[in-house]
This record gives sequence, C-alpha cells and structure tokens, in this order.
Amino acid sequence: MNFISICSGIEAASVAFGPLGWKAIAFSEIEPFPCAVLAHHYPDVPNFGDMTKFREWPEEIFADADAVVVGPPCQAFSVAGARNGLNDDRGNLTLTYAELINHADVIRIRHGRPPVVCLYENVPGLLSDKTGAFGCLLAGLAGEECELVPPGKRWTDSGAVYGPARAVAWRVLDAQFFALAQRRRRVFVVAS
Repeated sequence: MNFISICSGIEAASVAFGPLGWKAIAFSEIEPFPCAVLAHHYPDVPNFGDMTKFREWPEEIFADADAVVVGPPCQAFSVAGARNGLNDDRGNLTLTYAELINHADVIRIRHGRPPVVCLYENVPGLLSDKTGAFGCLLAGLAGEECELVPPGKRWTDSGAVYGPARAVAWRVLDAQFFALAQRRRRVFVVAS
C-alpha cells in the first residue's frame, strides 16, 4: 500500500507502516529536524513541505496514494499548548486535511481508483476543543455541509459517523498498551 505522510513523517514512515509493507511515496513536513531525518532515511521520497499548498502537488502523487496519514501539531488542542483550537493556524491544519482528502479522492476517481483511506492522529484534547474542531473534522471527512455535534454533552473516546462521502470512526488509544514504554494517549480517526 502506498501512502502520503503529512506532519507525521518520522513516526508513520519509519516506525509504524514500514514493517507492514506500506511504502511512503510523499511527505509533507516543514520542521527542520524531521525534514532532515526524512531526507536521510528516504532520499528518493519527495517532501512537499507545507501541506496547505497541496493543490500544487503533482496529481500522480494523489493518484498513487492508497492512504493519507496525518499527525498535525497538537499544541492547538493540548493542555501544554494554548488550546486555541481552530483559532490557531496549527489547529486549522485539521480542516486542511479534510480538504486534502476530498481533493485526493477527486483525482483518484478521475484515474479510476478507489478513494483513499484516511488516518488522522492527535491528542485527546481535540475531542473537548471549544472551537468545534473535532465536529468540523468529522463533517469534512464524512462529507457533511456543517459541523457535527456530539449526541451528548461531549465527544466520547470512541465512536463512528456515516456520511455521504465516507464512514468515519475514532478511538482514543494509549501507547503503553501497544509495546511502548510510555503513557501517550492519542485519538485516532480512520475514514474510508
């Protein structure tokens, strides 16, 4: 399976997906250190830099990508950050991801290929963000016109929604239960 890794290049490319037989065909990373690591370990894989410029990327990259994996900066949603959500440029990358996925699917359909599989990862603070980022992400991926709202007082640690474009499921997982020696809770969103 070919994938594009956005803002999560080191983890997705070298740790998680390589052993599964997945092949990185493009990266989108702007931070200098991760860029240097990617260039060192994957010299033949292009890094397109700023993900907000995805419309300028070559069409064949999207046509060839079976999956798009993203782990945008968490500061906009984390307790350690300012928790400004969608009022933070880094938080808005969540909405850019949904736009990128829709763009990729248009290209893949034009090339006679199935839609991409989406994998998004961030801190659980995304679920309690006051600017509605999680509901906007779900709506963007599902193909809904406006922000989705939780059925109760807040978004739960797991769930699913079904829209006209995709089915979307999410779950909060902790790295300590997956052979890593640290507590690191993250929300994972999968859409297809």
